[in-house]
Amino acid sequence: MTTVQTVPGTSVPATPAGVDFAALRSAALHDAPFAWGTVHGMLGPELLDRLVEEFPAEGFTRTERVSLRPGEKGYRTDNLTLVHDSRPDPEALRRLTPSWRELVESLASPEYRAAVGELTGRDVSAAALEIRAVRYPAGAWIDPHTDRLDKLVTQTWYFNAHWPEEHAGHFLVLGSADVADVRRRVLPRAGESIVMCPSEFSWHAVSPVADSVVEDRKVLLLHLTER
Repeated sequence: MTTVQTVPGTSVPATPAGVDFAALRSAALHDAPFAWGTVHGMLGPELLDRLVEEFPAEGFTRTERVSLRPGEKGYRTDNLTLVHDSRPDPEALRRLTPSWRELVESLASPEYRAAVGELTGRDVSAAALEIRAVRYPAGAWIDPHTDRLDKLVTQTWYFNAHWPEEHAGHFLVLGSADVADVRRRVLPRAGESIVMCPSEFSWHAVSPVADSVVEDRKVLLLHLTER
């Protein structure tokens, strides 16, 4: 099975105190308009407070693309790759606090994969792992898209302690490529997590973050991808 090695010079437990894989296993997935669901309580209150306070601040790269036709993925986000193709980026992980490094280690563990497999019914034991910290500054967005079909499972976590409705930046569950075809809106508040099983029907988007915000929308994004 593919594993992620510990960053050289670090020694952390696979599952830090405050990460509850049982909360992931016991979550419920909706089956319409595609397989997705929210997870509550996976990160305990004390750990979550530390992760919110210590969300990475440096090393991000701006990525931007304007879509030219419906269904083509356009976006503007700032990204920091932590793990790519199941290999950690040592320089990126050194930028993290111990709590953040421990979280990344726990998400690279067999226990996490087992919990994801139990929840989704998908075999992710040999999947390639990617983990990114993502910042959405004012005006950032992601257009409606379905994700590549080689992606088996995606999970996101949010790390804004205070994110009022007027800041927008909702995760949008869509019924089609039409951004107006909204079936569910999820506000990115700390402690909220979304699991999604990509398919040809898994249309979703992130609504533009309000131009008036002074704090970025903060996300941890994880993909498990078929090799």
